[in-house]
Amino acid sequence: MLVLTMLFASLSPLAMAEPDSDASAVEVMSGDLSEFDPSIEGKRYMFTNDSEPVFSATGHLKMEWREAGYPGLVLPFSSGYLNSKSTTRSCTNEWSQGDTGNISTAGGTVSVTVQKTSANSAILVENGQIIPSTTLNDIASTWESTIYPTVTTYFGSPPDLDDNCQIEIVLISIDGAGGTGGYFSPGISSVRESVFVDVDDMSWRNTILAHEFEHLLHNSRDPYEYLWIDEGAADMAAYLCFGVTSTLTGHANSWSEDSSLSVRWWNGRIADYGAGFMFLMYLADKLGGGAAIQRLVADTATGGDAVENLAQNPETGATAIGTTMSEIFANFSAAVSLDSAQGAFGFSNLDLTSGCIAAYICKAQMSGYNDQWVNDWNSSSQNIEGWGMRAYKFSQGSGAPLNLMVQPTQFGFKGAIMSRDADTGTWSMSSMRIDSGSGAGTGLVHGFGNTTDEVWLLTWYESMVSDCDYNYVSCGITTGSYPTASVTVHAGLITDPAEVSIDTISPFDRDGDGLDDSVQIDMEVESNAFFEILEVTVEAFVNNTISDSVVFDITAGNSIPSPRSVWFTPPSSGDWSFGIRIRDVTGEIVDQAFSLPMSLANMEPVASGSVSTSVTQTWLPVDMFGSGYDSWGFGQLNGTFSHNDTPVGYVWDLGDNNSSGLKNPTHSYLNEGDYQVVLVVQDQGGYYSEPQSWNISVSDDSDPVPEISVDGVVITDELVLLTDQRVQFSARGTTDNVPLDELIFTWDWGDGQTEDGRGAAEAGHSWVDGSADGIVYTLTLTVDDGLHSVEHSIYIKVLNRLPKQIFDEPLQTDTLTPLTMPTVFEDSDGMIVEYYWFFEGGVNLDGSGMTLTSDFSSTESIEQNPQVGWLEPGMKNVTLEVTDDDGNTSVAILQVQVLNQRPVAVFARPLDGEVDTSYTFVSESFDPDGDTALLQTIWEISDLDEPVYNVSSVSHTFLEPGLYTVSLTVIDERGLSSATKSYSIRIANPLPVPELEFSCPSINGTVLGEIPLTEDGVVWQVPHTSTGAAFVAPGDPIRFDGSGSYDADPLFVGRTSTDSESSEWNGIVSWIWDFGDASSPVSGPVVWHSYQIPGTYVVTLTVVDGFEGGETNRTTLTVHVSRAPIITTEDPISPTTSRLTTWSC
Repeated sequence: MLVLTMLFASLSPLAMAEPDSDASAVEVMSGDLSEFDPSIEGKRYMFTNDSEPVFSATGHLKMEWREAGYPGLVLPFSSGYLNSKSTTRSCTNEWSQGDTGNISTAGGTVSVTVQKTSANSAILVENGQIIPSTTLNDIASTWESTIYPTVTTYFGSPPDLDDNCQIEIVLISIDGAGGTGGYFSPGISSVRESVFVDVDDMSWRNTILAHEFEHLLHNSRDPYEYLWIDEGAADMAAYLCFGVTSTLTGHANSWSEDSSLSVRWWNGRIADYGAGFMFLMYLADKLGGGAAIQRLVADTATGGDAVENLAQNPETGATAIGTTMSEIFANFSAAVSLDSAQGAFGFSNLDLTSGCIAAYICKAQMSGYNDQWVNDWNSSSQNIEGWGMRAYKFSQGSGAPLNLMVQPTQFGFKGAIMSRDADTGTWSMSSMRIDSGSGAGTGLVHGFGNTTDEVWLLTWYESMVSDCDYNYVSCGITTGSYPTASVTVHAGLITDPAEVSIDTISPFDRDGDGLDDSVQIDMEVESNAFFEILEVTVEAFVNNTISDSVVFDITAGNSIPSPRSVWFTPPSSGDWSFGIRIRDVTGEIVDQAFSLPMSLANMEPVASGSVSTSVTQTWLPVDMFGSGYDSWGFGQLNGTFSHNDTPVGYVWDLGDNNSSGLKNPTHSYLNEGDYQVVLVVQDQGGYYSEPQSWNISVSDDSDPVPEISVDGVVITDELVLLTDQRVQFSARGTTDNVPLDELIFTWDWGDGQTEDGRGAAEAGHSWVDGSADGIVYTLTLTVDDGLHSVEHSIYIKVLNRLPKQIFDEPLQTDTLTPLTMPTVFEDSDGMIVEYYWFFEGGVNLDGSGMTLTSDFSSTESIEQNPQVGWLEPGMKNVTLEVTDDDGNTSVAILQVQVLNQRPVAVFARPLDGEVDTSYTFVSESFDPDGDTALLQTIWEISDLDEPVYNVSSVSHTFLEPGLYTVSLTVIDERGLSSATKSYSIRIANPLPVPELEFSCPSINGTVLGEIPLTEDGVVWQVPHTSTGAAFVAPGDPIRFDGSGSYDADPLFVGRTSTDSESSEWNGIVSWIWDFGDASSPVSGPVVWHSYQIPGTYVVTLTVVDGFEGGETNRTTLTVHVSRAPIITTEDPISPTTSRLTTWSC
């Protein structure tokens, strides 16, 4: 009975304690162990003599789940599931120590309490069961230190469907001591991650937990995997965690002792566990360890397909073991039999012993052995399951080749021969040759007992049914059981090599030309081996050069001759000889035989052509197809050939004194009659075939069928054209047996003109005369093929051409401006006799001198090119109708864009002035097509911030010198602006005014001889002459002061500061002093200078203002440098004493 339980999708401790909570339910199959017999269906964990056997129930539960259709299956690592879940683990339902709840098991629902938690586990104990704390602590410690990190390294991280971030280790009472020790239930895995252990089998808890944890991880990634891989990986997990245990030795050695049991068929046997374990350990060892096994587990391909996927893309540094299951199984068989340290032929992660003893894992045991070679050796008939293997060991050879044969009862056996080099001890593998007819495998080892000291024969059965769980339908087994066959192995020494001999070579004439062109070669092969398959090569030589060969196999043995015949036909005549070589299964030549040369002729080729028809007409092409064959070479049956070449030459006699060397010629017969066509082919040897012939009857009894077309369109009735319209007519659609180029075409155009010529299938013509209603002409085409002449007529209606519009562009003019209307139409086949113009809204047709008061009421004109003017602007429609001399009329509508004339801005040009000049600007503007009084004016003066609007005159004075612009724009009553009229006015800059003063410092009436450091007590004297010139003594300092200078612009008048940053700046930017005594000029508003030499000097002050580049002005001052006169007087008291009085500045 299956137990279906409703579990909650969110199994938090609270939810488990309250089963009536409002969580969404998932139907889960927890399984049923009521009918589980551990000893029959279980996987035995432990193999000890002093305890009850302990079994895993996982395989049983998985088969129940599979047979029920995988109910509740969840693939937590599929892309669809991962995309629907957060990448961050929430652990919202994490168990805590002391939590209680109900857990579904394979035996029903039990109440549990959390007795212990660790980083990655929660240990749940069935209520009423007592587990010592030391045991709980050991479980948690071993789980975190060994089981969890090791198993996840090889089989991937666990899922977390229950959002508790814990593996639930559930300790429950199952069936007492022994029996079922634990399990993983795949049906429960859709909602939680749990493994179950029987509380009465806690001694084996570590192995059970490692084993079942692997099942949990494997099922989450690939629940469809075959049990042989899943269970093998589970044993592998136990080994990786705890090394070799009695469980592993029991499993592995059960298979090693009988390796004929299938590796890929799971039937619940102890050996099935061992086979899977050994194979998974081999893959991990050779293809990349934990990373490789993780990829194998995660691959949703199953069984051998997943193994091949891994082998084809192994991890870096992997050992090559093949890419197909056949190659992989061969290397695995070698490794499990030999356990060599050499490459793929052994295990580095297992230490296999030769004998199967307790506590050790042993090699696959031999199925046969021989070291005595007085007689040939053979095994008994031994059974072997599909993908099981057997190993046979041979030694103590004599140096003679060792002949090996595997004789099975079923097709599908493969074999490998392992040979050990006597000097180096290295192994080499060679595949056995499988006979396609019998399925037997053969092999040969040279130097057995000499260069090779030991040989192993490995054979296995590659049954079509491979991966399989029990006798499940998915394996492809509908009836019966897993494939099983029997095999017998033969071994013996070949003391003498096989021999070949040519018995007879019998020539004969195959083509009946009286010359021998073929031979039958009879040979015999003899071997003293018990049985061997030899490769025979027969070669044909001419001029000591090989021309052809044939290779086939022949079986021989027991010194009984094996006869065989082959046949040969040469490709060319010559002296031919033959050689025969035989090779053993290794490809080594063991014997050969040769014949003497003999003369053989070339066999004639055979012609086998065809012709497309036997009845035709003149000029029609007849296709001829050349074919034939040149058969030659070897044949293992008389009349068969290894080559069937095509002829190298073709000779056609066409029967009308013409011939061809083409393979597929095409030929036309120009005259009536009966003709015989003959084909002869030539082969590479220069021989010609017998002729092949056909009769062809040629006649001419068909009339031409004319057809007239224009531009690919067939004309059957009437064609309407215009006058002078040239048309190219084609009669290339005319059909007749005679080619168009040989027909005579006559074109009668119906207007008195004709043209003709051989092959003139195309002709062009135009008709000059037409009318408004059309003139009808009859075009007649006559086609003559020399025997038959046929006429064909069509009607041509020629219409007069309408006047053609040659002008359709838009026109543009201004108001009050005459526009000469263009020539709009022309008549290509006559002349236009009437013009009728219609002007919408009225126009003036006077032509010139239009004013606002002119007459604009005219709407019609019959002139060809009238001159037209409009009063108002806008888009105007003009209609023209013309009539030609044949009465045809044409009409055109033109559009004229009449533009409003721009008003004209006018005012008198002002003269340049100065800053005090007053200007008045007066508008003299006008509107040529409107009221001048309504013009708007816009004055713009460049030193004003805003324009001046709608005044006819503007007065303005410019306060600063410079270049100014005065502009006037006017706008008419329709809003159209004039072009802006602008004038530039230059306002002259007044020159700066230099002011020069001077003074000399004195104290107490005495002029100082040097520049004073301070002005305290200084009295400034201004010594000058009556003309204002300065008068100083040599060496006396003079202070020249130009700070009174100023810029004459009104802006600076009255300002006295020399600082350009001051609001009272006087406008002077530079003062330049020239003292007239050849000293260097000095700059500054106030400077000092002294003269050392008496004389008259002119001091020049140049000032520069800030306008543009700087305007300059200067002033001068005359300086007289001389000593004051000395007045000498007599002392009235002492006549001998004179008194000197000196006057100075």
